[in-house]
Amino acid sequence: MRVTKKEGHHVVDPGPYGVVRHPMYAGIVAAAIGTAVAKGTILGMGGAGFLTIGLAMKARLEEVWLRAQLGTEYEAYRKRVPMLVPFAPR
Repeated sequence: MRVTKKEGHHVVDPGPYGVVRHPMYAGIVAAAIGTAVAKGTILGMGGAGFLTIGLAMKARLEEVWLRAQLGTEYEAYRKRVPMLVPFAPR
């Protein structure tokens, strides 16, 4: 998947974007970890771990692009809102 700039591209921070910068990734990670815990298997825990690492890496790559495109607006947002874990210290 590619990140593309759309007309009127700007930082969106109401709703879930005010809690974490990547709410979709955070939800996928939470679901994977929850499923792994419910199943209680080493394989499930490993899979959830790999998925978490992969999505964190993808989010960081997207953020490089977003910082380049949106500059100080995105930088301020980054300082205010955690990346994947709600209410995590920044």
